[in-house]
Amino acid sequence: MNELMVICVIGIAVAMETKKLKLNLSDLKAKNEQLTLEKRDLQNQTEDLRTNMTKLTAEKMFFENQTKEMTTCPKDWIQFQESCYFFYNLNSPWKTWDQSRQFCQSNKSDLVVISSLEEQTFIKSKIKYYYDTLHGYWIGLQKVNNIWIWVDGSPDTLGYLNNPGSSDNFTCIIQNATLTQSWIQNRNGFLNRFICEIKALIF
Repeated sequence: MNELMVICVIGIAVAMETKKLKLNLSDLKAKNEQLTLEKRDLQNQTEDLRTNMTKLTAEKMFFENQTKEMTTCPKDWIQFQESCYFFYNLNSPWKTWDQSRQFCQSNKSDLVVISSLEEQTFIKSKIKYYYDTLHGYWIGLQKVNNIWIWVDGSPDTLGYLNNPGSSDNFTCIIQNATLTQSWIQNRNGFLNRFICEIKALIF
């Protein structure tokens, strides 16, 4: 009789444990299904993000190409606003004002015409100090009949001359001077670097 009770108790215990294990297994299956659904959702979201990234990258490339097509400068020229600038930075040979202008004109441009403080700031930020304080970069400003005239025929309205009492008729910009007093008068035969300017091609 006691053995039968023991067997019954063991049977009940096994049945309860089996039921508990089945419930745990059922719970694990439910959680696994939930995780599978969440994984699928994350995969869908990742795919959407990839699609959006691909679209954004394509749009970025399109706008970059559009920008390049809208404004174009020759190779080795630097764009600022609607113009392109060439800074002649070779250590030799330096050139006279006339030779510098001929070089620019042979490249379908002319010596730079500076018409605003913004343009002056840009140009001065790009030039380099070299040799001594008198050497700079020729710009397209010359004295004609005692009037300072740019190569495009316009009169100078900025007056950034460093040595206005000089009798020399040609002008270069130097790096080692204040922003609004950085134009040095020199004779045509003085040898300097120079800056060319051309309008950017706009499509």
